Amino acid sequence: MGVELRPSFSEYYERPLYRILFRWIDYRKLAVIRHALATLHSNAQLIDVGCGSGQILARVARAGDLACAVDRDLRLLHAAGRRGLQPVRTDFDLQLPFADESFDAALMIDTIEHAVEPRRALEDVRRILRPGGIVVVFTPPYDSVRWILAERLHRLVTRRQADHISPFTRESLLWAMSSCFEELRIGRVNGKLSMYAIGRKAGVTDGAPKA
Repeated sequence: MGVELRPSFSEYYERPLYRILFRWIDYRKLAVIRHALATLHSNAQLIDVGCGSGQILARVARAGDLACAVDRDLRLLHAAGRRGLQPVRTDFDLQLPFADESFDAALMIDTIEHAVEPRRALEDVRRILRPGGIVVVFTPPYDSVRWILAERLHRLVTRRQADHISPFTRESLLWAMSSCFEELRIGRVNGKLSMYAIGRKAGVTDGAPKA
């Protein structure tokens, strides 16, 4: 039932103008993610929760890594599969269909603000990460006047709501992340229109990413 509730965003990845815009926005996000994942061992297990078309995950995954792309939208998952990712259809408002401690790193790129219960979603991501595992979260900063204006422009141009049902400020993102992860870093890129948080699950085991 949960996989049918959220509206589709596949059109954002299909229109040429949007593809160009996403490439520009994703450039700085890629730099942040690659730096965060730089300590991962070879043949790591990666997951992108709310993967969209899978473009970012495909570009940060290395040869030998297992890269799992999770989304509810079948059209987006087909695009992710064509990029060589392992697509899994589910809704992140439900428990993710993976065993505990299955992954070395998790991405949530402009996903958490769409979750009905974002803290529960973060707790589930923590569950599937191995000790020492890394999480990278991107979300719009709702304490930024620049972002508020950008969102209104988006609504005017696309005639569509952004569907951000759980908006975050720096303080609320830090609070939500600190309840699940350690070694937190918060920052902003893309003219401060994109806010990110990087954290690590407590504990380190042999073969897990190390600081």
